[in-house]
Amino acid sequence: MSSNLVQVIVALTQSASVNTPTGAAYLNTSVVVTDSTGIAQAPVLLTGKELPTPFSFVTSVAPGAGTVVATDLDVNGAVIGGPVSQTFTEAGTPPTFAPTSGITVTPVAATPITAASLGRK
Repeated sequence: MSSNLVQVIVALTQSASVNTPTGAAYLNTSVVVTDSTGIAQAPVLLTGKELPTPFSFVTSVAPGAGTVVATDLDVNGAVIGGPVSQTFTEAGTPPTFAPTSGITVTPVAATPITAASLGRK
């Protein structure tokens, strides 16, 4: 991957609950992100118990065009329905920083400190 990676949030949208066509219980959704490098990231398995937002995660991508593919799986590993694909283009964000704009000096002792109290002559 590129050294100039950009963090993105990948969030899935769920439809209303339906019966599984395989007859087996839903297990998770496998999500694969491929960024502009063309290299697919390792699948992320979402269950709806993710915190703080269910069915979402943060990953880093190289700027440019990419694709996210989400595939629902049952407890036997079979695909439920078909995969859902979404293209994206991440332009990247120019690096920024908060420049220093001032300095404050505040005393930490309520009484003056003398050279004698510091052991100096």
